[in-house]
Amino acid sequence: MKKLNDIITNVDNVPLTDIFKYTPMENETEITMVLNKMIDEFTNKKEFNKRRMVWVTTNDKPYTQESTKEAIWRIVDDFYYYGFFIEPFFLATKDRDFDFESFKEVFMNTNYLKKSQERALQQREEEEELIRPVGFSKDSVVFKKSIVGSQIRQSIFRIKEVRRMQFACNLILSDNGDVGGGLGCSVKAYTLYSHEKIKKNDLLLYTREETLKKVFSTADLTQNGKKIELSKDHKKSYIDKKEEAGIRKGYPIGGSDDDVVILNKEQLEFLTNYSFDHRLQEPTNDTTDPTTDDDNNELPILFSEAPYLKLIGFRDLSKFNPIYSCGAPTFLTADLDNGLGTSALKGGFSNSLATFGSLYRSCIKLQQYAIVIGCTRSNSRPFLYAMYPTQTTNSSKLIEGEEFPQGFLLIKMPWLEDVRSLPGEYIRHTKEGASSSSQTDPELVNHFKEILPKFELENYDPKEFPNPSLNFFYKVVKHEILQMDFGPSERTLSKNDETMKRLADLKMFVNSDDSVIDTLRKINLRMNEIERTMEKKRSSVDVSEKEKEKIIKKSKPVKEITEKEMLTAWKYETMIQFSMDQLRGFRKKYPQIQSASKKADLIENITKFLDSRVRKKPT
Repeated sequence: MKKLNDIITNVDNVPLTDIFKYTPMENETEITMVLNKMIDEFTNKKEFNKRRMVWVTTNDKPYTQESTKEAIWRIVDDFYYYGFFIEPFFLATKDRDFDFESFKEVFMNTNYLKKSQERALQQREEEEELIRPVGFSKDSVVFKKSIVGSQIRQSIFRIKEVRRMQFACNLILSDNGDVGGGLGCSVKAYTLYSHEKIKKNDLLLYTREETLKKVFSTADLTQNGKKIELSKDHKKSYIDKKEEAGIRKGYPIGGSDDDVVILNKEQLEFLTNYSFDHRLQEPTNDTTDPTTDDDNNELPILFSEAPYLKLIGFRDLSKFNPIYSCGAPTFLTADLDNGLGTSALKGGFSNSLATFGSLYRSCIKLQQYAIVIGCTRSNSRPFLYAMYPTQTTNSSKLIEGEEFPQGFLLIKMPWLEDVRSLPGEYIRHTKEGASSSSQTDPELVNHFKEILPKFELENYDPKEFPNPSLNFFYKVVKHEILQMDFGPSERTLSKNDETMKRLADLKMFVNSDDSVIDTLRKINLRMNEIERTMEKKRSSVDVSEKEKEKIIKKSKPVKEITEKEMLTAWKYETMIQFSMDQLRGFRKKYPQIQSASKKADLIENITKFLDSRVRKKPT
């Protein structure tokens, strides 16, 4: 699909006639050979996970003889029998419209159309208030209008758009309360941006023949070395077949395999599709019978079927803190199909667009954002979310020159348990700095005011920064396939990473500007002065009793290493047992030993010194 999309996008530079070169059909029986070949391909090759043939044609006279017509009819009927659906694209030419009569004779009695096509036709005819008979007649919409190139292009972009959709759910504004009633709307969430990843799937090939063949693997369920036979009924799902054979999913309790909870299909579906209810119980009239037993008066347990979002309240836009964002936001908009166009929902709210638009306009007018809770997918935990309206403060532009459409940014918020505290020492020193009279250094502020404008980036456009990992991966593949040299000069970061190119240009700019270098030198000098001053302040701060005990313990005299102990440790290579302070004390006795900041390096230097001393001693 991506390759087809690239071809259509580049059609102005490379016409389709240069890519799809073909010769006209000389004999009308050739069409039957092509259709039979497609059935063989679908039947013999397992790599086709969706066996569907797209029939693109401008020929509205596929046959002239009755025998050819019957042959095509039988083959199309075989397609339906095997479950290999045909999706036709009838293209009109510039000089005349497409004549559907020949294809009506072929397809009408074969039920060739896909279920998705049937639903699309049914929805279209319902909107036009037409009465549609059972099955497909010769007057169906598919045989009334031919397809042009712009429609194909639109279909491709629609598929690309659907793949960007993250989830669809109901946004519940009022949960059947006495005041609000059952108010809500169906919404969809779309991905704003995502990081492309390289799919490195293992491809197993058999290489001991003239041609490479793909290797497939299968798995069997066994018990005590014997294979468990599953039902071969194609109408049942794999889970139903396993449950029928006595295989169920178990969950160990307490970390032991002895205590296991066994769940069936219905219990698993309940756990994965429902979450605890967030509904507020409003006061109702007490209609319980006082004569009945109290144990039988149990309140019904309410559950919410995921996915769903429920409104909690609103806050001012100025109160929103972006540091609490947990992950990339998604764009939330109304579901124009009211929850009927997705498999994730069994149904939704009517007039979703009007309700969603009213909510958006109210948030814009009052300068507030909404707080919601819920599960966006089945078998997921509930989270808190902030619904931040677009085209407001901090959400006006995505790319320079392009504005967000009207809607909400759905931002995941943390729970209390998700927030981690900063180190106590950092917080204490921060409070001490805040209590001082001067919180900023005027000299540093002036230096940064001079230097920051020279490093300003005009705007950030993602189109100018391609992913270097993806580009390098496909660059290696390209050179390998075309057998091109891929020297070390082509593998440098500056040749493959746009950000490194920008940094190299910035470095050249800094090195060529004497004023920038002088300002950076002044900043470093001032930072060193501030660091020395802060160290003196910290050393003079009163410490607690526990910290005093730690200081006393650290200040205990270090036991010196004798020459006999060091020679024994050198002989048996056990100098690692000594502490860093002991090794430094031994080095002070012998200035010939080189100093080192790491323990391993210091042990190596002492070992070299002792080796040289032993060699110099006369035998």
